[in-house]
Amino acid sequence: MNLPQLDTASFDAQLPLAIRQADTLETARALLETRLALAILAAPSDSGEGSVQLQRLEAKLDLSLELALRARAPLAGQPCLCRIGLDSIAWQQDRPLAEASQWLLSLQTGLDSALTLHLPVTIRHCEQQASGWLLRADWRGALPEAVQQNWERWVFRGHRQQVGKRR
Repeated sequence: MNLPQLDTASFDAQLPLAIRQADTLETARALLETRLALAILAAPSDSGEGSVQLQRLEAKLDLSLELALRARAPLAGQPCLCRIGLDSIAWQQDRPLAEASQWLLSLQTGLDSALTLHLPVTIRHCEQQASGWLLRADWRGALPEAVQQNWERWVFRGHRQQVGKRR
């Protein structure tokens, strides 16, 4: 399945993804969780500097966070290939969604991570393919500025890693 190119920097990943309808209060709670998760994901990478004690403390906190998240919630959805951009996402699923309809998209940041990001999206494109439906959605203007900035840092990091692997 070929995912469509997005208009911005992007990266491809096989991640658990789910989409559902949500009310305003549910979306606000989900965005709070996303803001906190992105603060972790967008933090500067460990440069190898710092004390061994600090690195051990960070590792213990990371482990505690993962265990707490796994106890709280199962996978966001079935793993699927998705293309993640600065303000849009494309993926394939087995059912169509109406263009211009609004949803809450949940995306886990890795197959081995319970850290989940939630985005209020609008479906911009839905096209039937031989193996399912190809969808593209965006959230232009729907995220608070700080959340969008951390999202962009995370996407740029994934984009750079993917480019580095191709070389």
